[in-house]
Amino acid sequence: MRKALGWSACIAAVAVLLIPALAQGNRGKAELTAGSGKIVVDYGRPSLKGRDMLSQLADGSTWRMGMNQATTLTTPAGLTFGDTKIAKGSYSLFLAKAGDSYELVFNSQTGQWGTQHDKAKDVAKAALKAESLSTPVETFTIELTQAPGGGVFSLSWGTTKLSADFKAE
Repeated sequence: MRKALGWSACIAAVAVLLIPALAQGNRGKAELTAGSGKIVVDYGRPSLKGRDMLSQLADGSTWRMGMNQATTLTTPAGLTFGDTKIAKGSYSLFLAKAGDSYELVFNSQTGQWGTQHDKAKDVAKAALKAESLSTPVETFTIELTQAPGGGVFSLSWGTTKLSADFKAE
């Protein structure tokens, strides 16, 4: 009896240690230097598995842009996306669909899981430019790339790429 309890306790302890690691195993990170620090986007990376998820996003709805824990953007500098200004800090990011266009939504509440989205905490929205990709992207991908005076935020999934240029203060 004592040996069985010992093995059970070991298995339980290993499971407790592995579950958080497995849950975060499909995380991605995009980084770009801005001033004296880095802009960082941390996000879940779901796979399509034969689906076309962006086309399933209903008009007027939002998506947390990833899986499990909400996608977060942390910036050491203020950012400007077109006419949209974002103060330095941390934000949860969501994707909003309005007709045939998409917007990047910055939300002041961080740490959400699942589909939680408190729209009252949305601080800004920035228009995203859509383009079709000739080669589909199976696993959801966010990139930050350098551009004069700032960068480009882009997300790719399936045959769609959405992007927005930004300037860093």
